[in-house]
Amino acid sequence: MGTFAFKDLVTLVGGYDFTTDLREASLDAPMDALEGTAFGSSARSRRAGFEDVEASLSGWWQAGTGLVDEQAFNTLTGVRAVTQVPLGTEGSTAFLYQARSFTYTVGGDIGELLPFELAMQGGKGNGNPGLIRGMYAKARGSVSATGAIGSAVNLGAPIAGQYVYATLHVLAAGTTITVQVQSDDSAGFASPTTRATIGPITAAGGTWMTRVAGPFAGETHWRFNVSAVTGTFAVAGAIGIK
Repeated sequence: MGTFAFKDLVTLVGGYDFTTDLREASLDAPMDALEGTAFGSSARSRRAGFEDVEASLSGWWQAGTGLVDEQAFNTLTGVRAVTQVPLGTEGSTAFLYQARSFTYTVGGDIGELLPFELAMQGGKGNGNPGLIRGMYAKARGSVSATGAIGSAVNLGAPIAGQYVYATLHVLAAGTTITVQVQSDDSAGFASPTTRATIGPITAAGGTWMTRVAGPFAGETHWRFNVSAVTGTFAVAGAIGIK
């Protein structure tokens, strides 16, 4: 794939879809470069230190129940599961991480649309894996029946030392839903194996799945599967390996 127009970025934070509120976004994964050069060295030596995740979101402010002001303000307390999808399409690259906001800014010039800015930060350590590069396995959509949802994504088979991660965003809730993360050796899922279960979930919000340790030899394809649901839910999610 060559260059592309940046126009369909999906940004899901907890149980809210910021996508259509945003006009600008950035995602950084900085890592401290620690100087380790010693006497007798012929070149500088550097080692990786702490790893961070930093995101900046800018868009148009709206007030009201369930709108961007309420949702952005709520991110100032507690850690949220976050999924960002640059191309915005199911089956494309997604970035998964856990973060909270430390800065929420509202203000602009007279006579102009009122903008807002939201700065989120996460990190690696204490059970937080930092930034995960995965795939968007389920684009936002309604779910009211059991069975596979979204698209099977080819992430490769996790090896020893790697883990499977997933985010599931419930953007509108029915009564209850339980979602499985399944794997198979081909896109057809002739013999799927459930690797993790998310839920039951009864309210809107984001879930960071408890990671599952590899290896899973030959298990290259991954998907979401609804094992139980009552009512209609709006959900989206991504799966990754690190």
